[in-house]
Amino acid sequence: NTFLIEIVSKKLDIIVPIIPIIRSLAKAKFCNVLGHPISKAVWADSSDFDIIDRFLRICRNISHYYNGSSKKKSLYRI
Repeated sequence: NTFLIEIVSKKLDIIVPIIPIIRSLAKAKFCNVLGHPISKAVWADSSDFDIIDRFLRICRNISHYYNGSSKKKSLYRI
């Protein structure tokens, strides 16, 4: 019984690797190395709706991927 209780009490805690995520976004020229957004000249012809929609899709995918993490607050840096 002690073994079963010990297994149940342990929980899987996923840590969000925010620095590698920001590095990847910076490499793709979405933001700088601090996580601040960079304007994209190719998006200048896009409508506001399209730009916001692209941004939301990226954020939503990252959020869904790390949904099980108990330490999601670091995602607010993006």
